Amino acid sequence: MKLTKKVKRLMVESDLNATQLAERIETTQSNLSRKMKNESYSVNDLIKIAEATNVKLEINFILEDRVLKKKERKRLLTKS
Repeated sequence: MKLTKKVKRLMVESDLNATQLAERIETTQSNLSRKMKNESYSVNDLIKIAEATNVKLEINFILEDRVLKKKERKRLLTKS
């Protein structure tokens, strides 16, 4: 799920519109809309959004399956 879709879901669940969320994260509504349109959130933005909507923020690096498969294939080839 794209980040903006998650932010919109948080807004609905928290009964906040874009102007209200922007106020809570200390930015303008137009700046928030730009960030949402461009999927360009800073980590600080995400922390503030999480705080404003009372959710836990968790940031992970997730390796894609194709990367793991490539590494596994290489490991298997070098083992033989």
